[in-house]
Amino acid sequence: MRGKSQGQALVEFSLVFPLLFFLLALSIDLFRVDWVTSTVAEAARQAARQAVPNQVTSDNAFGSPTGTCSGLALTPSANGSGCLTDTRINETVKAVMGSYSRTSSMTEATPAGCPTPVAGTTQVCIWPSEQGGGGGYADCATARSALGRDPMPGDLGSRGAEYANPRYKGCFQVVVTVIYRYDSLVPFLGSAAPNLLRLASSTTMLAEY
Repeated sequence: MRGKSQGQALVEFSLVFPLLFFLLALSIDLFRVDWVTSTVAEAARQAARQAVPNQVTSDNAFGSPTGTCSGLALTPSANGSGCLTDTRINETVKAVMGSYSRTSSMTEATPAGCPTPVAGTTQVCIWPSEQGGGGGYADCATARSALGRDPMPGDLGSRGAEYANPRYKGCFQVVVTVIYRYDSLVPFLGSAAPNLLRLASSTTMLAEY
């Protein structure tokens, strides 16, 4: 009788264990999703901060990267060239995301046009573009009058053109979008609900240059 009781217990345990394991993995997933969501938002904020600071005159903000930048420190500590480039902004996102993200891809795109990456990776989108022409308005007041609203990112030309010849101080906006595709511990959850695991955050800031 005792052997039969132990056998029944093993059968019952084998039936219940998958459910218990699923609930445990799901609980861990929910905790990690909450944590990564905060990390994605912080990465977007730090990257936007990286994109907009005013640097010392001797720096070449869109030149070859040297020195340190302000994404992970106070803006006054920015003392390197190349700190406003797409590449350096992407470096800031990668530093904040840390081990959560296996790789990070960068493109110049609006938040709506930012593509969703594959599971376990990050997509960074920066707008307006780094290089290109300047805006066609004389100043912020002229731009607001012509547009009938406050200028949006991309309305006033490229970041490089504005840095080289500032005309829109106080209305030139830069937006950084960070999208992370969460890699679920539950095997089938990622394919069953991919949109639920798309963690995205955008931060818009006024450029100081």
